[in-house]
Amino acid sequence: MSAKRMDLKKKSLFILSGVTNPLGKHLAIEMCSRFQMGSLVMLMDVDDKCLQEVRQEIETSTKGLQVVCCNLMEWQNADSKLFHNLLATVLSLPQQEAGGFREFEFALIVHNEGTFATHMLMEPQDAESWMAFANQHLYAPVALNQEFIKCAALKDTPKLLININSQFMIQPMFYSSLKCSCKKARDMYFRSIASDESLRNVTVMSYAPGILKTHQPQYDENNNVIDVADVMAGEEEEKWLKLPRVEPQQATLKLINILEKISFISGHDVDYYDTYVL
Repeated sequence: MSAKRMDLKKKSLFILSGVTNPLGKHLAIEMCSRFQMGSLVMLMDVDDKCLQEVRQEIETSTKGLQVVCCNLMEWQNADSKLFHNLLATVLSLPQQEAGGFREFEFALIVHNEGTFATHMLMEPQDAESWMAFANQHLYAPVALNQEFIKCAALKDTPKLLININSQFMIQPMFYSSLKCSCKKARDMYFRSIASDESLRNVTVMSYAPGILKTHQPQYDENNNVIDVADVMAGEEEEKWLKLPRVEPQQATLKLINILEKISFISGHDVDYYDTYVL
């Protein structure tokens, strides 16, 4: 596959799945600053207050975009039927500006759902907890992608899928089999879909935004602070702890720079730390 650059300055459909974690707000605002007037933005998450706050910031800083908030209530019940209905409803909304049939030059979805940087060690877990976690971090993104790709209204529209991932969290760590297993499976899914959908003008990127400064210390069940180095499985994994922490704004601008200027290969993982130059 050849290296690609993406022109974001188009009339676009932009879906951000996951707004409430530290990266979400920056992704929403910076991405929206690139799109042309008449673009449609769908913000998906479970916190209505946060959704509305981000919507207001986008509408204040960027004119000519239509922003729709989709409160999923809870990720555990998010499935193909829900996403199908949401897409159909939002895409049928009348345009805010005068004009005819809504057509997009580009469709982009950023999967930022999930809370991987938890403050508590997550093992051991019962089977029900595994299923709930996997539904949010693996099954829901798959269901959303399926509906997004096969959506009739977007049939001939070039599409980009971005998976916000973590190179740190796919390394083997003690007490983290739940998070690491879902992260690794998610990474492989996006790699595979890049090949499966390449003939339908679908481009895929997995982007690791680095270890954010907002990440908090972890605690065990007795509320004792756990040194992250103590849960690393080997010396190879410990190298990640020596990398500089990243501000969410830095991580977002780096992603946009990779898309627009540096280029990437569809299906490959791209890490913030691949180069320190924004």
